[in-house]
Amino acid sequence: NIFVTPVYLEAAMKKIKLSLIATLLGLTGCDTLPDADQGDFMAVVSRPDTLNIIDLETNTIVRQCQLPSSPVPGTVEISPDRQTVYVLTDSFSDVYGYNIETCEVVFSTQQTVDNVRVKSMFSMALSLDGNEIYTHQNRVRLHSNRYEVLPTEIAVFNTSSGLNTRATRSFNAPRQITTMAVTSSGEILLGGADIYAMNPKTGNFKVILESLNISDPDPLLGPKDVLTAWPLHFVNQEYIRLFSAMRFQDESQNMETAELVWGYEKVDLGTGQATSQIFGSGTDVIFSGMRRPGQLDKVYTSLSQLKQFDVKTQTQTKSILLEHSYYCLNFSTDGNRIYLSGALNDIAVYDADSMEKITNIQLPGDMSLANSVIFKRSAIKPDDALRL
Repeated sequence: NIFVTPVYLEAAMKKIKLSLIATLLGLTGCDTLPDADQGDFMAVVSRPDTLNIIDLETNTIVRQCQLPSSPVPGTVEISPDRQTVYVLTDSFSDVYGYNIETCEVVFSTQQTVDNVRVKSMFSMALSLDGNEIYTHQNRVRLHSNRYEVLPTEIAVFNTSSGLNTRATRSFNAPRQITTMAVTSSGEILLGGADIYAMNPKTGNFKVILESLNISDPDPLLGPKDVLTAWPLHFVNQEYIRLFSAMRFQDESQNMETAELVWGYEKVDLGTGQATSQIFGSGTDVIFSGMRRPGQLDKVYTSLSQLKQFDVKTQTQTKSILLEHSYYCLNFSTDGNRIYLSGALNDIAVYDADSMEKITNIQLPGDMSLANSVIFKRSAIKPDDALRL
């Protein structure tokens, strides 16, 4: 007789489950596990030179990859197969791609070439198939006695080209672009004075949402002031950025009686539809915000307070004072947890319903301007040699 322990039984059932899954995957032609067998992970950069991969089920760091230079700005993107994290680093200059399992550098490009210095201000995006990286390049030619400002460009790199890659093609682009994203049709969204969509094959671009340069302004709404440094399109599959503006009582535009309002500009990455929406008012400064996954009529924002707004009534419904400033707000894929990052060296985790703090995830150094990317994938075995 064999005594079947609970541990043995659990292991046996897991083997049977995995065998069934493998059979089903073979029948359907799928190459990924169902969502039920995947968990939420976060990629975020911190000083002095670290890319952190965090298991959000346990709120622990499972992988740390060493960056070759300054982590600023620390903008990250994740490949469609969830195997490679791309980081914009080295003081807005270079891009590196890391294998998420081994930390091997599988891609790199140094955008400055000869005497043409290139800076990309948070502006990096990945094609839907993961085969190309796009950056917005602010270019200056350095002469012995002067700087020559060159036209800004979108540069295209092949991710399969390995290390020290050069752009395969480039196109003239609008100036003052910060965050970028890619729609389901393959167009590149460029967030600047307005929001543009560019064809990555031809370089042709168009305005899809007027912002600063609105042609038919509302006389009761002043010019929009947009702050966009944190790409947060991954969980909701929508490009989003916040704006503030003064709302006037009448067309005299009297500032004495005007009200400061907050809104968002968003582009649905599936349909390409672009909209602008005011969601509330208040004089507190806000740096970033998102609509809650599954409850898109609620907007959450962050800086020195964590705030919740009801879009339909344009009112603030909850607000709590934070322990310190957090630049970047993000959500779990189910919308139940909020993750606040940026500024210092901890990620604050909050319950989205109660807005009560769950925990703090400690990092080896401050995150500064880095965004966070949250994604689902299969388990990652923790590294035994973590820095923290």
